[in-house]
Amino acid sequence: MKSWCSWIGVIGVCLTAGLFAQTPDDPTHDYHLPDSVAAHYLNHSLADARTLALKLTTPFSGEHQKYRAIFRWVCANIRSDYSLYAKVKQMRKRYSSDPTALAIWNQKFNHELFEQLRKKRSTVCTGYAYLIRTLAQHAGIRCEIVDGYARNSQSNLGGPGIANHSWNAVRLDSTWYLSDATWASGQVYGPEGFYIPHFEELYFLVAPESFARSHYPLDTAQLFHSNKQSLSDFLHAPLAYAANYKYRLEPVSHPSFFIMVNKDDAVPFVIQKVSNKSIQQLTLQANDDVIVFSERGCENAVRNYQCTYKFNRRGMSVVHVVADGHPVFSYRVKVK
Repeated sequence: MKSWCSWIGVIGVCLTAGLFAQTPDDPTHDYHLPDSVAAHYLNHSLADARTLALKLTTPFSGEHQKYRAIFRWVCANIRSDYSLYAKVKQMRKRYSSDPTALAIWNQKFNHELFEQLRKKRSTVCTGYAYLIRTLAQHAGIRCEIVDGYARNSQSNLGGPGIANHSWNAVRLDSTWYLSDATWASGQVYGPEGFYIPHFEELYFLVAPESFARSHYPLDTAQLFHSNKQSLSDFLHAPLAYAANYKYRLEPVSHPSFFIMVNKDDAVPFVIQKVSNKSIQQLTLQANDDVIVFSERGCENAVRNYQCTYKFNRRGMSVVHVVADGHPVFSYRVKVK
């Protein structure tokens, strides 16, 4: 069972037909056919990316279906290389204060990265984003690589931030979406990088406002929305999970990941829902306790939820906001 505080990201080869049967909660698009086309071309060679792109997309006239076939194929056929990821992380840290040296190393490394992608069909986030863009461009779809900051339980929780991830922006039917094939492919566990393939639908096509909860680009123009938060606000916000793309919850009472309270204080938590996606139950999970939020006011699609929790032991606590069993936010609370 996956931990809510585990690394969210890198992995996967989804080879079973069952995984291709999943479809997103999107009544306007049916992705069964593009998923089946992607499954049909499992293990297709990468020697000719244009031919592969045409095989995946020619059966479809709509851009959404074309991009879906490309995205599912990449998630199912490209294996994430954890050792390569560890190497990249180490070098980025080494050259964090020397952008020129980092650029030189990146140029050399990219050649190695793309050769491994082509020959061994394994890579890191940069390779995923590069291949998605290449196949999309061959299909006549406007697609960009976005480099920037991604947050999880081990990275970019406060501090100045380290650029550590790459993903894609894609324009479909005149609308920009963001997607992350690396995180959609599965999850990594443990210090050795043991991984389990699992396609995560929620990272497929995400509205820019929601995606900005967990991804922040180096170039803020690639946020693709006008309500732009600062990098500092992004790095210090509550840790958001993929489920929040669906529920679109906003923290009202505690907009920061780190919270400091006094022992035996009754601390209110107020959450606002700005979408019309229904929630059966919203809970706060702290220590071994589960507290149910109660609804407090509603105007149009905006609903406010509130609960109160008393922290009765000193030290550090991790607190989760959970919607229908899915974590949407986490906080780290220091109890004095």
